[in-house]
Amino acid sequence: MNGKTLAVIFGIAVLSGCASSKTSPERHAYYFVSHKSSFTGGNYTSGVPENYRLNVPQFREIYARGKADRAEGRTLAEANEYAQSIRDQLKENAQSQHAFTGNANDTWTSDMDIKDAVLFGNELAATYLDGYNGVQ
Repeated sequence: MNGKTLAVIFGIAVLSGCASSKTSPERHAYYFVSHKSSFTGGNYTSGVPENYRLNVPQFREIYARGKADRAEGRTLAEANEYAQSIRDQLKENAQSQHAFTGNANDTWTSDMDIKDAVLFGNELAATYLDGYNGVQ
């Protein structure tokens, strides 16, 4: 094999290893923050790594809720109904909180774009169902 082919194979192996090492909540949180609309204005811009760090705990919490509901004996129909309620609630009431780094007192809340609210609801619902179904 020549060096270019070996480098390509090694690169693919490294990238596929990185992608598969994330848990379900981490994958869904990353998908959400990397596909949502970016807020930029004045001296402020939102970054994917920071938004990811801030969103992962919520995704882990909803995943744990799915696991707990399965352990409590909830049916698949009840789990699907709960997942749909997550989607519906976020579509109607989603807000995002913004803050400037370095000044915790300077925060504000705004309604999410409908596209982002639907995306957020879908990813949270999928994370809940992954927890319910035991998807790692």
